[in-house]
Amino acid sequence: MLFHHFHDANGTDLFSPYPVKPLPSQLPHLRAAPDVPSGTDEKPKTQPRRASGGTFDDGDDIELNLKNGSVAKSQKEFADAVKRDTDEHDSTTGKPHKKEESRAAQYMRELISRQVKSNQLSRAGSLADSAVLRRKGRLKEQDPFIEFIVDLFKTHETDEALAKTERWVGDALALPVSKRRFSNIYRQVPKLGYIFHPLPLSKALAEYDEFCALTKRRYVRPNFAEVRHIINIAQVHASAKQVKLVTFDADGTLYADGKHFEEDNQMIDKIQQLMEIGVHVAIVTAAGYPDDAKRFENRLRGLLDSFAANELSEEVRKRFHVMGGECNYLLEVNDKFELEFIDPNVWRDKDSETRNLYWYAQPENKEKVETFLDRAQAFLTDEAEHLELDVDVMRKEYAVGILPRTGTVYENLEELSIGAMIELSDAEVPYCAFNGGNDVFVDVGNKNIGLTTLMNYLGYDGSQTLHVGDRFTSTGNDQRVRDACSILWVASPDETTFFMRLLYRDIVNVRVL
Repeated sequence: MLFHHFHDANGTDLFSPYPVKPLPSQLPHLRAAPDVPSGTDEKPKTQPRRASGGTFDDGDDIELNLKNGSVAKSQKEFADAVKRDTDEHDSTTGKPHKKEESRAAQYMRELISRQVKSNQLSRAGSLADSAVLRRKGRLKEQDPFIEFIVDLFKTHETDEALAKTERWVGDALALPVSKRRFSNIYRQVPKLGYIFHPLPLSKALAEYDEFCALTKRRYVRPNFAEVRHIINIAQVHASAKQVKLVTFDADGTLYADGKHFEEDNQMIDKIQQLMEIGVHVAIVTAAGYPDDAKRFENRLRGLLDSFAANELSEEVRKRFHVMGGECNYLLEVNDKFELEFIDPNVWRDKDSETRNLYWYAQPENKEKVETFLDRAQAFLTDEAEHLELDVDVMRKEYAVGILPRTGTVYENLEELSIGAMIELSDAEVPYCAFNGGNDVFVDVGNKNIGLTTLMNYLGYDGSQTLHVGDRFTSTGNDQRVRDACSILWVASPDETTFFMRLLYRDIVNVRVL
């Protein structure tokens, strides 16, 4: 699973908008593919595993001949073609060439194409076409920062609004943390949350504008989904410089709600790419199965099988973890490419600070947890009866939830989750009440505790961590992560792949420049 870059004589990566100088000594993760005897079907071990339906960059199969510095004739012809395309004027007609499209714009075109195909649309695709958004309605689109920017478009041009926002964010970050609430942006958006990096919003807009022509529109202003994408692109560029840990929600982020990690999941390759260049990857999920690692494995079967098929080294596989039950179970991959629990004494109870976060997990507090779950269960069942919902109750070690037996509307699940937040707001036990899209759960603990603990365990901080999730609304279980690390808000697994492609390219280019 090694992905190679193709460069011209000046050291320019022909598949990236950034100049790089790919010296073998600087790029230990790039190496030539071994020779394969003619007449055999055997593939070299460095050949990327192409997941069915997976998304790859055009340059993923272009191999460098690092032995003699030469390239195949077809590759040289390709390089010449790229050079011609990027010349300022056509030598034949004299007309100026269209500016070469950025990597973000190329990836976005592919994302929209996938949305059109998967949703079987007979019209032009839109960034609001995600099946998740269509099923869950506009309640999925709630964010004070994005809504603030959308409101700016009523009185500002698109580029002006984003330039101002970028400047205001930078001004806030220049202040001591204790005084940021007095800054312009925080006074206008009090619920903004913690920001770890300056956001290059103007740069992100310029890249996005190549595809969507936002700044050229006169009557249709950028919508919520478009602003969300621009902020995400800016966050990718900002995080790439120092990111050490990338974490993902599971359902709706890595695979469709209620599904599992199948072998053709396009994110398998992206996760392995990140791990191979030294980035730790973790899945932080609400799913919790105490003492049953196999159930976690079943949800990630396609990913683990790929790890085994690619014979990941111990160094690489040690960069993968699963945090289950929001924050209550930590697993790693063993030498058989199976998941196994890490002893809580190693990661949860190793010091007083972490033990204080997990005070509820100590044996003497078990009764408090049971009392809390009893209270949560009583509310959920009573409220479901009030809403005339026929539900099943699921009780776990650190969670209780209700699952409608028949179809219901998303708004009723919102009602249940908001009601649970209010009902339990005076609880001593830390918890997370959330709408999972098909159910409503109350979990003991939350992802903020899980991310904070995982970062401490691996030795990273919030500025070095990026969490990708689809549930950042007020009733989502990703919401609490905002103050722990930087975030990317996605609406589908396709979007996750889009941003991870962009992040991988940024990381590689940043580290070799």
